[in-house]
Amino acid sequence: MTKTYNVLEHGAIGDGKHDDSTAIQALLDGGHKELFIPAGQYRIAQTLKVDSFTSIVADPEARLFVCGETEHDANSFLLTNSDHAGGNASISIAGGVWDGNKDGRTNFKDPDLFNLKACTGTVLNFCNVRGLKLSNFIVANSVVYFIRMCMLDNFEISDIGFQSEVIENNQDGLHFNGFVKNGVVENIRALTKGQTNDDLVALNADDAMYRLENTGMVCGPIENIVFRNLYAEDCHTAIRMLSYISPIRNIRFENVEAGCRAYAINMDGARYCRTPLFKDEDFTDGVGCIENISIKGMKVWCSKPSEHKALIDCESHVKNFLIEDFVRDNDLDQAPNVPTLVIDKTPGVQVVAKAGDKTVLEQSVSAESCTFNQAFSHLSLS
Repeated sequence: MTKTYNVLEHGAIGDGKHDDSTAIQALLDGGHKELFIPAGQYRIAQTLKVDSFTSIVADPEARLFVCGETEHDANSFLLTNSDHAGGNASISIAGGVWDGNKDGRTNFKDPDLFNLKACTGTVLNFCNVRGLKLSNFIVANSVVYFIRMCMLDNFEISDIGFQSEVIENNQDGLHFNGFVKNGVVENIRALTKGQTNDDLVALNADDAMYRLENTGMVCGPIENIVFRNLYAEDCHTAIRMLSYISPIRNIRFENVEAGCRAYAINMDGARYCRTPLFKDEDFTDGVGCIENISIKGMKVWCSKPSEHKALIDCESHVKNFLIEDFVRDNDLDQAPNVPTLVIDKTPGVQVVAKAGDKTVLEQSVSAESCTFNQAFSHLSLS
């Protein structure tokens, strides 16, 4: 039977003043595979690096936070896996509050967006892990991404909350980049109003990897994932699917409820970002590969007056894209004049929308865009 090591019995203090990263890392480096972090405040000055076959369980009242007086660089996180190049296996993190400490003096996003030596602003970072399990914890006060991931296989993420009173650009909740497959994600909640201030769930198979917040990530397929029970009262975007060349496929969502300041579903190809991935004039037939997407049970509303195109923005090639049991909550909607659906820059998309058993829209989208604001319960794009 593997012994569990209590970090307070091996040098950690947990008073919020002393640097506890050295003591905790010494246990991790010593081959101790099961760590317990009791209630307390743990100041982390150096990134915790977790090896394969390691389990960390934290008390619900344990708060680990990024030191706000230590200089950070592109390899700085609160916690990450130890071997991004060679890969790790079977890492489990459960319990506690993992805090990016946005208010810390040194915890900020560099104003030079392309400084790839600067800190990414990510709290928890996982790159190249098979068998990752994250459960039952809160991620708080991120500078940029709350949790950032790429190159995952066979993963489970459940019962994760995001909270932050400090609003910052690019505060994605679960941010996935390339080569992510075979996962189950469930019970994900934004715990404070205004969060997440970007995407609650971002599936970015393609992205601008020359931006500092993406340093160390890769582009590539995202496939075979089930998402269940996503909630936000007032997020920027509930679900983003960003595909320019790399595919996003075989994704299922069940029970999504979100107030959105911009999008419920964003598939705009990052055309309106500060760093677009392509020029539309170079791709007259459109871009993207988003296929075999199923969304069952989606209740959304505009949480503030909005100037965006629509709650559902499709400007990428889609195939076998189906939404069932869709509700736009008129009682909560703060921008009823914003269309529910827009399809643009994807000529040839077949659209069928139904309200109950009645077909309310059926057409093939030409080179012109299609904008739709009538209530529907089922939507099929192919």
